[in-house]
Amino acid sequence: MKVNVETVNPTRHLLTIQVEADQIAREEASLIMEFAKQARLPGFRPGKAPAAIVKQKYAKDIAQELNRKLTNEAYEAAMKESDLEVYSVVNFEGGDFKTGAPGEVKFTVDVLPEVTLPEYKGIRMEVPPTAVSEEEIDKALEELRGQRAEYNVVEKAAEAGDFVRCGYTGKVGDALISELAPDASMYGTQASTWEEAGSADAPGVRAVIDGVVGMKAGDTKEVTMNFGDDFHIEELRGKTGTYELVVEEVREKVLPEMDEAFLKGLQVESLDQLKEQTKANLEGQKQQASGSAKREQLNKALLDRTDFPLPESALEETTQGILQDFLQRSAQQGVPMEEFEQRREELFEGASRAAADRLKLRILILKIAEKEEITVENEDLSALIMQEAMMTRTQPDKLVKELQKDRQRINALRETALMNKTVDFLIKEGEIVEVTPEVEGAAE
Repeated sequence: MKVNVETVNPTRHLLTIQVEADQIAREEASLIMEFAKQARLPGFRPGKAPAAIVKQKYAKDIAQELNRKLTNEAYEAAMKESDLEVYSVVNFEGGDFKTGAPGEVKFTVDVLPEVTLPEYKGIRMEVPPTAVSEEEIDKALEELRGQRAEYNVVEKAAEAGDFVRCGYTGKVGDALISELAPDASMYGTQASTWEEAGSADAPGVRAVIDGVVGMKAGDTKEVTMNFGDDFHIEELRGKTGTYELVVEEVREKVLPEMDEAFLKGLQVESLDQLKEQTKANLEGQKQQASGSAKREQLNKALLDRTDFPLPESALEETTQGILQDFLQRSAQQGVPMEEFEQRREELFEGASRAAADRLKLRILILKIAEKEEITVENEDLSALIMQEAMMTRTQPDKLVKELQKDRQRINALRETALMNKTVDFLIKEGEIVEVTPEVEGAAE
């Protein structure tokens, strides 16, 4: 066989394999002999039928098997001679071999790119401290109390933290905001809604949230809202709105005492035990956040330090997978299909960028694993299987039986385990620096 390799682009090649006529003839003769051994033809003992009769009787089957065998042999010869690291076969032509004449088969393949690894050891990763302070524990306990608070109707003026049932109508000049920006109902007119008075974190119209402080049931007030030049709603950007506020009811937030009944409701025996549990939970959250921060910064550093072309078929496949996952999650949340159609181009561009980053990282990390001779042991795979069993709420032994029937899924899990192990190696080899986040509004 003669193999010719033509470069279409850095990650795509056209392989043309020419098969000589005598090789086709030899392969066909061998197949006829194999068919003859199994043939049951009237007037002939098994294996004794003449080749010409066997060929005529099983012509279609012999032709199919001849094409299959020679095509496979042609591909294997091309792989051996070209030494390409093929990602996928994206097109196939030919493979219709006839005796008495040479044949040809063509494969268009996408290959993994040649990658020059960047410096991947000693990457600096800044993470917040994982130590938990007494102030953080106290704040978490207050949040627990807040979750179990009662809201009692009061006649007094609303204070910060109280919940206020109110209605409001927003205008810009004489025009109703509900008409100027019909898709932004929160900023237009609300006949009756609840607001947490003075809350810095509550969503809604800031002028209304702050404006209800000091108001009691039956009070009315006009408040002003300045929409900045960078406001997220285009129709209101750079404008000034006025809101007519009417308060219907004020409910005072009453926090429960941290007494025996409160502790019992949390299934703890003492305040000290509750504090210990709270501390452990906060530490777990901080360690998880720290791990995520390390991985995010590591990924960014690797992507920033190198660039290389990606196989087109891999990029297309990964992009479609990301889009499909997004559409499925959005559909479950009730997002209408019309919205996807309106944003089709934007969503595709975003998915393409995410797919490119995901592919580059995968290729980089697997190349690093190869260079560092990192391998997956049985315990690595077992830990990942246990993790997936917990996530899917499947019995581990049942999941193992399912995996034994699906070699492709096992290979995917093995690759995930290898990537996780390599990322852990890179983090261990990195420079981890604890940085205390700046408190917004703190004095310089």
